[in-house]
Amino acid sequence: MKEKIISQAVEVFNRKGISKTTLRDIAHELAISDGHLRYYFKTKEELVLAIFSEMEREITSFATKAVTNFTDAQALVAPLTDIYQVMYRYVFFFIESAPILETFPRVYVAYEQLFQSRRELFLALFEEYKSNGIFEDEVAVHIFPLLFEQVFIISDSWVRYARLPQNRHHTQEKQIKYYVAVTVALFLPYFNASLKDEVSAWLKQVDELQ
Repeated sequence: MKEKIISQAVEVFNRKGISKTTLRDIAHELAISDGHLRYYFKTKEELVLAIFSEMEREITSFATKAVTNFTDAQALVAPLTDIYQVMYRYVFFFIESAPILETFPRVYVAYEQLFQSRRELFLALFEEYKSNGIFEDEVAVHIFPLLFEQVFIISDSWVRYARLPQNRHHTQEKQIKYYVAVTVALFLPYFNASLKDEVSAWLKQVDELQ
């Protein structure tokens, strides 16, 4: 039942917005009583925290592939595409991230922990890219924290840009492909010559579709 509640809650939050949705609204859509729902999730914060944990579990499974299997451009593009598809399914969280984090302290703590774990993962990953030749030898290690911040900010914000009125005529697939390209482009200056050519060619194809 927990999984069913989480799935329905995501659908309602995406449709109505989290601030306008009550637990009673979700219970009504599930055709159960408010008390029945609260047996599993006593507060909205508990429910949002469970949703956040589920979303991150899905994202992490794809992020691991990006870390361990990066041999060419598609090995980076494919898991990023999967991750962005997951994010689109939880669109409410990224549209309303500021009020969610301000309203629900436990979710904010989980988000901070996520940020730190991602930072450690990416900094170690960039070091590995430099040592195995994916990044050019000349790339300075001191820029890695800044590169991580760029990647995190874009990946955390692209859904909001995709949902702006001027972008809504694009299909979800096209939006995801474009913002994957925006993210991948951050790495372009640091790749070795072969990868740089390959990624540049892919980025050009995406740009021509816009």
